[in-house]
Amino acid sequence: MASAMRLLLALGAALLLAACGAVIPSEGPSAGSIVKEASVRSEKADDYLIIPVSSETITTQLRFEEKGLYATFGNRGRRAYTNRIGVGDVLQINIWEAAEGGLFSTADTKGTQLPPIKVNEKGYISIPFVGVIKAAGLTPLQLQRRIEKALSGKAISPQVLVNITRNRSNTVVVNGDVRKPGKYEISLKGDRVLDMIAAAGGAAGPARETMLTLIRGKKRAVQNLKKVISDPSENIYVQPGDQIYLSHNPQTYTALGAVSKTGEYAFDKDRVNLMEAVARAGGLLDDRASPRGVFLFRFERNHVLKAMGYDRDQLNPTGVTPVVYLVDFSKPKAFFLAQGFLMRDNDVVYVANSVSTDLMKFLELLNATTSAVRGTVATAKQF
Repeated sequence: MASAMRLLLALGAALLLAACGAVIPSEGPSAGSIVKEASVRSEKADDYLIIPVSSETITTQLRFEEKGLYATFGNRGRRAYTNRIGVGDVLQINIWEAAEGGLFSTADTKGTQLPPIKVNEKGYISIPFVGVIKAAGLTPLQLQRRIEKALSGKAISPQVLVNITRNRSNTVVVNGDVRKPGKYEISLKGDRVLDMIAAAGGAAGPARETMLTLIRGKKRAVQNLKKVISDPSENIYVQPGDQIYLSHNPQTYTALGAVSKTGEYAFDKDRVNLMEAVARAGGLLDDRASPRGVFLFRFERNHVLKAMGYDRDQLNPTGVTPVVYLVDFSKPKAFFLAQGFLMRDNDVVYVANSVSTDLMKFLELLNATTSAVRGTVATAKQF
């Protein structure tokens, strides 16, 4: 009977060893399996690359970080306002003459104020005794001189004053998560991005959870609204035709594995680095975590990976490639690297269990198995 018991114990242990990876409970893959399953070539959507975090990796990441408003457009100051007449503008035109008895003079005054005139879809306006004249593209002063020249010989030393009362061509569209979306005119002094958002009633959601997209011609830039508020250089002057779009898009990352507090975390400031992300999750668990097994999962842009030295054959043809960045926290240098590695929206931080933790789980299972076998043998003896 003793030999039978030993046989059963050996058989149970052998079966447990054979299926160790499948039997041992875990919150995720082991560090070894992540590295082992990394693909050298990425031809499928679920293939991924393993990239150790280094100073070179961080430098490349920073070089290709999304450009903000100032980096994309600069800041042209008040010159951003172009005081030119455009289609749809409404003009107020006053005409004076040097003496009574002229075309525009009356018994009470030597001049007249014409009714408001709207620039038509072809850019022209019509003025008595002048006829049709092009206004679009001219400044008010240039139009004044053209009208005076056209009236020369008809009016008595005419003097003309042109004002733009509704400047439809100098407008910015503000849309998205704002309280009053619409088209807003740029003032003569020139307005900044936040001025236009204020004119639209402000953002509908919290600034930190709001992303601002500025489109100008074929260029666009995206920036967190809180960053635009806190950094004056990002609050650039707008230009006619700009489009500002606000979207409620809280940026988050997820922490999993051997950390104190797994879960989804919102960015609590404009830029969050990997060190801060791990710290917010309570840090690595001393009795479970593998300091060599800290991974960051991300869909990385192919042009960033090319700059790191990966060729086209290694990258996913969709334009983004699944990447697992590896940080070895057993080395002091990793703490500095983690401070320079910036998190991005939807990143996943995973801390694998240490080998000793998996071993302890195996021994616990082995002990449970042998105890069950002993119980079976003891029951068998009763019969």
